[in-house]
Amino acid sequence: MIAHLPVPDNYIGVWQRELLVTSTTKDDSSLVLWMQTQHYHIDIRIPANRPQLPKVNKLEDYTNDDLLQLSTQQGFVGITQVTPSTATSSDICQWHREMDFQPQTNARDIAKMVFTDANAVIETGIDDAYLEVWRRLEHSQENDQAPCWFKFTIGKNYKGLETPAYLMLVGNFVAYARPRQAALPNSTSLLNAIQNFKPPREQLLDWLDMEISFGEMLDDKHWKIKHSTLPFKEQSHSQ
Repeated sequence: MIAHLPVPDNYIGVWQRELLVTSTTKDDSSLVLWMQTQHYHIDIRIPANRPQLPKVNKLEDYTNDDLLQLSTQQGFVGITQVTPSTATSSDICQWHREMDFQPQTNARDIAKMVFTDANAVIETGIDDAYLEVWRRLEHSQENDQAPCWFKFTIGKNYKGLETPAYLMLVGNFVAYARPRQAALPNSTSLLNAIQNFKPPREQLLDWLDMEISFGEMLDDKHWKIKHSTLPFKEQSHSQ
């Protein structure tokens, strides 16, 4: 674990991406959310073209073709490190990933951050050429009535086995992340890994069995999942 200071208060909240621009891509329609607490972040990225899959009760109910459709999702969890701006430079923000939906690489996730107002920030890549525009969601900031916390917890994978997981709350919003227990092969993407290695059914399930879910509090103990890398969990209640 990397020791570092808490992020500045203006980073705390739930941020929704409004725009991504790269040298080859412009995306203003994918669902991208980033929850930031004092130290940890959870990020989910659901492509706009993710199809409406059949209603099922568990991961194993999806067909192999359904699972393939889930492989282009993105998301990650880890520690955020911010080097505050100076008179001549912007904030530098680096996301140290501890868990990744896609195969991990050695590439840094690091960017310059410029706040255009209290609830909007422009992220410009340092090692990669990209620009992202983020806006903080209402009711996602810490206050006396809406706390901000992060904790390690225990989840269960699709086989019912317990595994360490992450849970965080900011304002009225909750995010949960549970890693897969199977290691992914080295590959440029999960989709390419599936196409190149052609894993058997059980291994394919193992590879797709990583949950990142975002939702909102219903009361003091229950929350409703609104977005998830496991679509069958969306609209369900958790605690």
